[in-house]
Amino acid sequence: MKIRVLGSAAGGGLPQWNCGCERCVRARAGDPAVPPRTQPSIAVSADGVRWSIVNASPDVRDQLARFPALHPRPGTRDIPLDTILLTNADVDHVLGLLVLRESLPYRIVSTPFVRDALLDHNALLRLLEPAWGIAKLDQPVTLDRDGHLEARFFPVPGRVPAWLSKRASNQPETTAGVRITDLRSGRRLVYAPSLAKLDAGTLAEFEAASCSFADGTFFRNDEPSALRPGAPDATALGHVPIAGPGGSLPALAELRGRVVYTHINDTNPILDANSPEASLVQRTRIEIAMDGMELDV
Repeated sequence: MKIRVLGSAAGGGLPQWNCGCERCVRARAGDPAVPPRTQPSIAVSADGVRWSIVNASPDVRDQLARFPALHPRPGTRDIPLDTILLTNADVDHVLGLLVLRESLPYRIVSTPFVRDALLDHNALLRLLEPAWGIAKLDQPVTLDRDGHLEARFFPVPGRVPAWLSKRASNQPETTAGVRITDLRSGRRLVYAPSLAKLDAGTLAEFEAASCSFADGTFFRNDEPSALRPGAPDATALGHVPIAGPGGSLPALAELRGRVVYTHINDTNPILDANSPEASLVQRTRIEIAMDGMELDV
């Protein structure tokens, strides 16, 4: 299985348009230690020819433009895109669907909760309804036309996006991770960019994976209040911190498979390649996702 990181930052990307924090300032200035990042998504393929993507960020147009494998064939509108999987209804995971609205040459798959929440609350997204299917938790979804890659959603601790707060729900379909298995080799990819805590079920998914992309939004639980006093902490926002009490780093460092932190907020010091926090993460052999990063699983 081939993987391409289309975007590795959290909502707003790096630099975020309305943020003057140190890392955003340095990214705008072209500091090589703090390269710009777009909003989160990955592409996966069984053969390097046809691809599927997990989540469709607002930056998807530029992400696809920078990835020749997903360019249309010259003289056509035929792009080698089979499936778009959605892990939840966060704006930074779904807004790109409207960018990709023309001709609908692909299918969209999400849990029933995510589909219903998005289509019931947004008339624009109903343009995509003909291409939108659902998959219940642990229901197999074949991603590619040859049937080599199988995806399954699994529940992770999370929260309903703020824009859906009136539809608050404890349904396990609200926030999902996705497990993608190459049926030829049995090797697994797990992608969980939104994770409020590292519970036993999610840890078991990571332990069984050859490669895991884990929520790396915040380094510390109180990080959101650094720029905005009184802001909710990381877990209240639906993201397990990397370090500190309840942090994900110690458990993820014990995994045998490859582990990559993604969905990294502009407040997170690991975005600075020269920071002590980035060094701490990398000493555990955990990687920090970069736009354009490519992996073979």
